[in-house]
Amino acid sequence: MALRTMLEQGAEKFGVAVAMEKERAVHDALNGYIAEHPYRGVYDQHLKLYTYHVSKTPFVLVYEYDNEELRVLFIVHQRADRRRLDPASVEW
Repeated sequence: MALRTMLEQGAEKFGVAVAMEKERAVHDALNGYIAEHPYRGVYDQHLKLYTYHVSKTPFVLVYEYDNEELRVLFIVHQRADRRRLDPASVEW
């Protein structure tokens, strides 16, 4: 499920202001934290990717990085079954 869809569902349940706050938190985590400190995420042995739970949101960033590039592959709900994520399905 796309972040936009999850935010729309949250807006319906909790209100637009709350959804916008969560969206800002995701963007801040991506641009202000993970971009600067990608090694701070938790390495998931099963996925062979890093995960980072965005504080005060239900969202988890799933990403990979090397010395040249940070690639966010998925943004999922914290309760989503991450075992079914397929990094090969991501189109660039």
